[in-house]
Amino acid sequence: MLREFAINKVHIKDTFWNYYVKNIKNKTIPFQYKVMDNDMDINIEREREDESLPAEKSNALENFRIAAGLKDGEHYGWFFQDSDVYKWLEAVSYSLQISPDKELEELADSVIDLIGKAQEKDGYLQTFFQVKFPNRKYRELHYSHELYCAGHLMEAAIGYTEATGKRELLQIALKVVDNIAKHFGYEEGKIQGADGHQEIELALAKLYEFTGKKKYLDLAVFFIDVRGKDPLFYDKQVEQNNKDGITNDYPKIDLKYLQAYTQPKKQTKAVGHAVRMLYMATGMARIAKHSNDEQLFMACKEIWRDVISKKMYITAGVGSTVHGEAFTGEYDLPNDTMYCETCASIALIYFAYEMFKIEPKAEYIEIMERALYNGVLSGASIEGKHFFYVNPLEVYPSISKNNPGQGHVKYQRPNWLGCACCPPNFARTIGSIQRYFYTWDEEGQIIYSNLFVASKLDFPGGSLEQMTEFPKQNRVKYHLKTDGQFATLKIRIPQWLKNPLLYVEGIPVEMNLIDGYVELKRKWNGEIVELVFETPVLAVTANPNVVADVNRIAIQRGPFVYCAESIDNEEKLQTYHVNPKNLERAKVCYQPGILNGITQLMVEADHELVDKSWQETLYQFNFKGNIEKKELTLIPYYSWGNRGECEMVVWLYK
Repeated sequence: MLREFAINKVHIKDTFWNYYVKNIKNKTIPFQYKVMDNDMDINIEREREDESLPAEKSNALENFRIAAGLKDGEHYGWFFQDSDVYKWLEAVSYSLQISPDKELEELADSVIDLIGKAQEKDGYLQTFFQVKFPNRKYRELHYSHELYCAGHLMEAAIGYTEATGKRELLQIALKVVDNIAKHFGYEEGKIQGADGHQEIELALAKLYEFTGKKKYLDLAVFFIDVRGKDPLFYDKQVEQNNKDGITNDYPKIDLKYLQAYTQPKKQTKAVGHAVRMLYMATGMARIAKHSNDEQLFMACKEIWRDVISKKMYITAGVGSTVHGEAFTGEYDLPNDTMYCETCASIALIYFAYEMFKIEPKAEYIEIMERALYNGVLSGASIEGKHFFYVNPLEVYPSISKNNPGQGHVKYQRPNWLGCACCPPNFARTIGSIQRYFYTWDEEGQIIYSNLFVASKLDFPGGSLEQMTEFPKQNRVKYHLKTDGQFATLKIRIPQWLKNPLLYVEGIPVEMNLIDGYVELKRKWNGEIVELVFETPVLAVTANPNVVADVNRIAIQRGPFVYCAESIDNEEKLQTYHVNPKNLERAKVCYQPGILNGITQLMVEADHELVDKSWQETLYQFNFKGNIEKKELTLIPYYSWGNRGECEMVVWLYK
């Protein structure tokens, strides 16, 4: 069984990722705190066109003050607004693990003190129900997010305890869990149902790993097992609430949206709300790992295969529709109306990594890497203070502005969102990027090197230094020390590279790949392992069942998916056509002064001139257009939308 290394055991020396980690600490975390404290004069946008959605302010910290009795007022924002604070604290925790900061720690301590004051004596904690509907606690689970928020609190508590040794937040979280355990379970008189939004399942498994107390794993198993066991559970809750005079409505409950139409161990398809689905799958995998539940693990594998072979975008975005932020049918991957929520790509990373730790195959890391470099990085601006909720693959602002069906598609990142789940989720995920570089099989003395990132790893009995300027250069060196003890170094060989050559102390080594990794086992006394390779510019073709991408190609180099922006090219990007053969002659140029340093691609394209005859005409018979040869400039997808409003497209016409 594999495990990840503690974040403070992996030291980033890489220019690319170091920028993001430091930027999150120095800019993103302070900015997000001020937003949550209503201390920023910024424009907060709704995540989609719906005037009923909150967008006036965050109020996340003020809600805790009101619940604690420190301030008068009404709860404002979504019922899960507390989770923004918990994810922020988790991001702070990782920052403190990397580089201690007394001032930041004191700020976090003040937030933790506030949370403790808001917690009720019996352990219950969720400001929305405490302030607005105290008689509805745990009685509207189809939407309440009470256990979802509790899960994020647990994860923050574990991170903060690891970072500082302080246990105040952990004690708050454990009291919440005790309260939940008192109310939920198969025992008579307890609630036999689960939260509409999964999160607590994976958090409880993590809490079990952190504390070693099996009761937390047992509770996680309960929530995975009880979900969908009685498909009428939520309707029964609603009916009872109406009988008791607590509510007076009959909401339509979509069990597929909630993944509660049957038990998770019987599910084989990714359906419903994308983030919920993948958080649940992550919890399933983590639980299966500890409980040796083969049926649960097989369900994970079926769900995984359904996602990556039929329902995932090239950027590792998931969720094809704004309606329910959800998965749709097989191969339904529209580029202009999709959802691709940042949180959904983050959830896919979590799921992929959990699967890898059970079954160490490179296919999981391939998807994790695709999501990290594309689907997640695009979720924030390069300067770290603007955020996407939705990550489109095609944007024409002149159309989006006038099409209510694209009201969720932003062509510039807002400062903040009324539903702000993505900004702190981005901060906690990218702020702990080190956890994905290496994985450890302590029993077998095996180290998996998953990503090409300049870094140094300290582990029991030795150290590993990875030296590289990737992605600017195609050369990686490993310096492994184990004091002369046997150990195995496994290096992933990505599918996007070509002609890899491996050397140990300058001597060529035959590369026999096992599950996508090359394996080197020996006594290590500081020998240098060197991997050199090529990163060609690749044309990506979608399955022909993906109607939106027929007769189109996407372009990838290394782990980066590329896109065209009209700021680098003429507008009407739909008039450019790229022959895949032209990619062999593509120019690759590193531009240190653009977008914090990016590698641009210049590709020969056929540019269809827009004839003047189209000015007053919608259709023409037997029209023959004029074509000119043009050089199309492409940039990494993650960096789009940082230079003002413009068109953008990933899938180019052939």
